[in-house]
Amino acid sequence: MRLLIVRHADPEYSVDGLTESGHLEAKALAERFGSGYDGSITKLYSSPKGRARATAKYTEDILGMEASVEDWTQELSYWGRLDQNARPGEGGMALWDMPGEFIRSFEPPLTIESQWEELEDLGKVRKNYVELCSMSDDFLARHGYVRENGRYRVEQRNEDVIVVFCHGGFGLTWLSHLLQLPAPCVWSNFWMAPSSVTTVLFDIRSAEYATPRCLAVGDLSHLHKADLTTVISKYEKPNSYGDYKRPSAIKANFW
Repeated sequence: MRLLIVRHADPEYSVDGLTESGHLEAKALAERFGSGYDGSITKLYSSPKGRARATAKYTEDILGMEASVEDWTQELSYWGRLDQNARPGEGGMALWDMPGEFIRSFEPPLTIESQWEELEDLGKVRKNYVELCSMSDDFLARHGYVRENGRYRVEQRNEDVIVVFCHGGFGLTWLSHLLQLPAPCVWSNFWMAPSSVTTVLFDIRSAEYATPRCLAVGDLSHLHKADLTTVISKYEKPNSYGDYKRPSAIKANFW
């Protein structure tokens, strides 16, 4: 089975929709999925948020399928902020915007267990993280893969290709659970660009178990094919790192 985690296209946060460029990105993404590049798509799922639903709509139309809404895949805005003066996505800093130099300053390095004690802001949302992991496990169990520690017992082997239209903060956090990595390390080391595709293969090496293996993070090949470029976000405003022109969810330099 393959799981395709898709961040919504370029967002118009003020109306929870897409910018003009975002609609072009979503169209290019849908054409990618319709081409068979990622295999034969078998199921579509979406966050309930408007920007995710608007992105999914293009793929729904091309494939003639309807995405099921999964409430648990919405953005983690309720997890709190690093910067209380502005909303994440509108110039502010979300919890997942922690700087990499801070995350890598710990000696010994952060682990799955130590992250909760070392990072006070993260410790406050430990219960939320556990709930997200539980919802993920329930979701994957419905598709035949039941989590046991870090492995997934294969109850119903399949070659499904599942697409989930969701969000950047949520997507990276979900990836940390799937790959069994500390969330802050995933947040600070990877980026899910608007409309990007992150591919997770459930790698089977025995008759009993599968383990999630990331084949690609933040892939934008559909934009290149459509002669589109990464959009500079009007919502990424000057901050303590400088007045950089940058795309959504990049908080400092992009070049």
